[in-house]
Amino acid sequence: MSEVENIVRQFIKTSPAGDDTTIVKDIKVLLNNADADKLISSVLREHYTSELGEDAKTCGDLKLVQLSNGEFSIVSSYNLSGMKFYDTKQGIQFDYDFINNKAIDIEHRLPNGITVDSSVEKIQSQLDDYVAKYYIERSYGLVIPAESESDNSDELKILIVGEKLNDANYYNGKWASVYSYNVNSGVLNAIVKIKIHYYEDGNVVLNSIEATKVGNVSDTSKVIDSIIEFDSAHELSVLQKINTLNENKFKNLRRLMPISRSKIQWGRAIGNYKLGQDVVGGRG
Repeated sequence: MSEVENIVRQFIKTSPAGDDTTIVKDIKVLLNNADADKLISSVLREHYTSELGEDAKTCGDLKLVQLSNGEFSIVSSYNLSGMKFYDTKQGIQFDYDFINNKAIDIEHRLPNGITVDSSVEKIQSQLDDYVAKYYIERSYGLVIPAESESDNSDELKILIVGEKLNDANYYNGKWASVYSYNVNSGVLNAIVKIKIHYYEDGNVVLNSIEATKVGNVSDTSKVIDSIIEFDSAHELSVLQKINTLNENKFKNLRRLMPISRSKIQWGRAIGNYKLGQDVVGGRG
């Protein structure tokens, strides 16, 4: 790996959620060569086709994308077959142009070996209701059945991506989660990645990754209920940690009030203070 490629990779891994377009433009300006598009596209594809994991330095991501018909979909390693990504809910497969940020070469069929049975359709319907009720408008949920020839043919993947992009108010954030459900054993595992960037008065980034076993779910109709319960508990846990940081760690970083604990009325009484006298010419 070249030093330049490693720098580009770090830019992308540490970039704010949902800001690929700006990052691509900035990196192209920095590289300023004919091979920039090829390098950036390669690194972005690698980033979004690496699985989520517990290590923030190597953890991949899920990308929320918008199709030409206005519908959302997801780009990830979990719904990648060959060079194309597929969407079992919409019955399509597509390639993705990471430089221009758009889906291309859309085919209205699923890859060979990917089938959607009634149980998957039922979980997808429940997932749609959950996402519509609890997530904002820039969000999407997708159930991925295993390929028929896969060694893990009894394992489903459930993906959720939600984004809140608000540059006008200097913040954006993203929730990306992958749930693995083994139909035979009933084991449900979760990996949740949360990234929030606030930059009105500086740069503050929350980067949280949690990988854990949710529990055992014997009935497939209860999988989404278990995910809802886990998500709620995880969200509460993150908020509690943030409050603890605000009340303890961050509080100690702030400048303490003056010993007098009284505000200086700069506008009305500037001349009463030594500094004020100097400013207005009180020193002879």
